[in-house]
Amino acid sequence: MLQTFKSNLLKEAQLVFARFGVNRLSESELMEALHVAPATFYGLFRDKDDLVVQAMAYDLERQKQEHQELFANFSTPVERLLAVYAHGYNEMSKVTGNAILEIQHLHPKAWNLMQDHLKNYGFLMLRDLIQEGVLQQQLRHDIDIELVTKILMEMLNMVLNHELFPPDQYTRAEVMRSAHFYYIRGLCTDSGLRLVSSHFAKL
Repeated sequence: MLQTFKSNLLKEAQLVFARFGVNRLSESELMEALHVAPATFYGLFRDKDDLVVQAMAYDLERQKQEHQELFANFSTPVERLLAVYAHGYNEMSKVTGNAILEIQHLHPKAWNLMQDHLKNYGFLMLRDLIQEGVLQQQLRHDIDIELVTKILMEMLNMVLNHELFPPDQYTRAEVMRSAHFYYIRGLCTDSGLRLVSSHFAKL
């Protein structure tokens, strides 16, 4: 029961952070937004930073589960690859421009957690999808799989770079769309493009 309550609280915290940013609300305002008493809050979290870290961990696990649900709906690696990025595009669309920057500079534990997730889970998932796509002749056979995977990961870091793309001029989601989707399209063979043409049309 307590675990379910905490999970719901972490889910709600993610929605609050996505809407208002991470640091716009004080601890007391955050408790009010989450409809939780101080005694309950401090019984679950040391402070606001601990909430941010735990909310990040919860959200990363949620995304992993949603990736598995996506994979159950698509049987080919190129469709799964595009679905992962479409999912990421939708996730970015929910987040205010400064939220990621606030986490990076003011909540380093949460930021490092996200970076470890991308390095360990994200890289391996993309590499396996690309490798399978090449084997099934949906992606070009002449690509360097490790290098292409690294480029895709570095492109994500580029999307998150506020100096390159200030949030008051660009949305994270649109930068991600312009960077990743066209690059993935260029990796596809003719048969791969036929598989995902309808998906591209919806993006």
